[in-house]
Amino acid sequence: TPAPPPAPPLPALRRCVGSTFTPAPVEPWLHPGRARARAALGPANHAVQDVLAAPGAPATIRAKLAYGAASKDLERERVRVFLDACSGFRPIAELRTDGEGRIAVPVPATLAPGVYDVRVEVLGDGSVAPGRVWILPRGTRLAVTDIDGTLTTGDEEMVKDVVGDVFRPMVAGAHVPAAYPGAAALTNALAARGYVVLFLTGRPHWLAGKTREWLSSGGFAAGPLHLADSSAEAVPGARGVGAFKRAYLRSLAAAGFAVEEAYGNAPTDVAAYAGAGIPAAATWIIGPNGGSGGTQAVSASWEPRAAAVAAMPPVAQPFAPASR
Repeated sequence: TPAPPPAPPLPALRRCVGSTFTPAPVEPWLHPGRARARAALGPANHAVQDVLAAPGAPATIRAKLAYGAASKDLERERVRVFLDACSGFRPIAELRTDGEGRIAVPVPATLAPGVYDVRVEVLGDGSVAPGRVWILPRGTRLAVTDIDGTLTTGDEEMVKDVVGDVFRPMVAGAHVPAAYPGAAALTNALAARGYVVLFLTGRPHWLAGKTREWLSSGGFAAGPLHLADSSAEAVPGARGVGAFKRAYLRSLAAAGFAVEEAYGNAPTDVAAYAGAGIPAAATWIIGPNGGSGGTQAVSASWEPRAAAVAAMPPVAQPFAPASR
């Protein structure tokens, strides 16, 4: 009997991240008085949503450009979008923000599977916001985690962070949200096992920069970050953040991704994960809501779960390890 033909090689993920970005030269504001008034409210507080899409599927880079702790929109001003496809940052679009300070740019359909850095620059002052595009084959296996009250020790940590931003001139230093023991280790164990770790949070979009900084400085695994894109999505409760998370997870399933493990703390997490088809047996909930809906209860620390994940065999993914 002839031997079966060898399986085709798995596509290798490209990893086009970490290159130095040099902003384009500053250009005159289109509306100088209005733009300078916005900038005078405080430093740039721009937000870029990470993109998670399958190769060749329509996908869009979305950003909101704003200033100050109040996130005042930058309307009708020029923005340039850059993407690093492993040959340095190259501009892919130049456009104007809309009346809410937003832009939307199609992801190049030719991108191979990989992880790509994005930069969005306001040309009027050179301020920049980072983001990433994750192009992953259908069938990619994900683990999803909430942030506030799940990786941080409580939902109030975000509030302290925001208050610190508003009143920083009157207080000593900035508040750094406290993490549960083993929180970063858990995400790294999941990544080492082979999962792509998705950070799905009801934090409003204007906390994108602070969230990226906290995850990076805390040693958490690299992974796509998705925040609430509107005030309605960020409202606590089933109709707000719960519906937002459920809808996003369902969109990933419809795109062909497999969310196999979930981590959270709140009733909205329990409901959103269940509503997206994630089994309760694969859902870990820390704190007083642990065990609700048949989920796995966790109390006070992620260290035992991180150790358990680290001892498990790797998961098979439809791609080879990332390379540049």
